[in-house]
Amino acid sequence: MLAKKFVIRLLLAGPFISLLAIAQPLKLAAVWGLDSRFTGPESQWSSKPLPFTAAGREMFDYNIPGKGPRSQMPALGNDPMGTANPPGLYRTISYDLLRPWEFYVMDDRVVQTFEWGKHWRTIWTDGRPLPNDNVAGPFWYGYSVGRWEGSTLVVQTNGLDGRQWLDMWGTPISDFARFEERWTVDADDKLSIVLTVTDPDLYTESWTSDPIRFARQDPVTPNGEVSEQIFAPIDEEVFNRRVRDLLIPKD
Repeated sequence: MLAKKFVIRLLLAGPFISLLAIAQPLKLAAVWGLDSRFTGPESQWSSKPLPFTAAGREMFDYNIPGKGPRSQMPALGNDPMGTANPPGLYRTISYDLLRPWEFYVMDDRVVQTFEWGKHWRTIWTDGRPLPNDNVAGPFWYGYSVGRWEGSTLVVQTNGLDGRQWLDMWGTPISDFARFEERWTVDADDKLSIVLTVTDPDLYTESWTSDPIRFARQDPVTPNGEVSEQIFAPIDEEVFNRRVRDLLIPKD
């Protein structure tokens, strides 16, 4: 129903709305799952070393992940998810297991719902600017506005809580980071995101990720719908007691 309303409103906007302008947003509306990615020496987002400031390098070294080239046993790390904190926006998007998520395209917004944690975020496409200050934030999933550039959805995001990691490897951000996402469905019907990070406190310059690609999920398969994967504190407490804490070396 929402997709039909979207098409009708575009058609009523006038004869100069092209079929491509209608088709591309609706093409984005689907359930997607991780297909392929590049990883590098420091981040799951980049195949190159990151341009850390001194403060950024210090924060990166402080983060001790359970995955990646710097991984330690989880019991010896400080991953914020070890105490069942939310993964946050970009860690959810870049997660290296297939946890489907879905785009819903409406006339004034795009909503992205995530299976991992059963979270969502709204990308406003009604022309509003990205606010400089999020009075109610920072947020684990940020504040986002978007616009269409041909077949690409360009999203600006800020207001992310700097306590979260950008990925499973411990890539840091600050509360003042700003992000640009470029989402494109290619000729192979694969969706890709390219992320640009601007965070002067932690990085000497803006840096742009390698593409992460996602495949459209068949509706009749188990991954064809976004189910519930709640990361509950009570479950993490049990896991810590039975597994993680037993791995801590005893004096």
